[in-house]
Amino acid sequence: MSSLDALVTGEQALADLGPTPFHLPLGPLAPAVAGAFSAMPKGEWVVAGPRTRVGAVLRGCPPRRLTDPAQGARPYKLAPVSQAPGSRALHAVGLALGSGKPVLCMLGLASAASGALHEALNASVLTGAPVIFVVVRQALTDDAPVGRQLAADLVALAQAHGAQAVSVEATEAAVHAAVASARAHTGPTLIEACLS
Repeated sequence: MSSLDALVTGEQALADLGPTPFHLPLGPLAPAVAGAFSAMPKGEWVVAGPRTRVGAVLRGCPPRRLTDPAQGARPYKLAPVSQAPGSRALHAVGLALGSGKPVLCMLGLASAASGALHEALNASVLTGAPVIFVVVRQALTDDAPVGRQLAADLVALAQAHGAQAVSVEATEAAVHAAVASARAHTGPTLIEACLS
């Protein structure tokens, strides 16, 4: 079974369990989540949001362990979810510094509007923390609840902080390759995964 198929199966099992507060479907994010999680060894931490934490099933985590996002999933190295996306970025920097190993942090574009993400980029560059921020960019349509949140290009912004940054398509293969490449880098990396 492919990583994407395993993720879709795990997501359905999680939805059937009725997670708290409710299930948030991955939808078009699934390939990016499959690519990012499958590129990280099981011994390295992942900081994900309530929607993307289901990727832990690719590490062997049973879906029942994911029903409460406020709980972490040991020994699967999945950190508890902070409701503030920017805070998740700061937690990832701390985990990278504490473990000395790469840490994956899954974020959405709304996190770019948070000052905490900018602080996390700054802190990761200052300390050389091996954190990998994967920010999934979706086009905002007229029915979106919010408008554009960031005036700058996210990759240029990360590079201005001094982080390595790249933009890739939000496919499983492209995100997997970008995360694998970032793991070989000694400092922080931001990967913008763009949905068409």
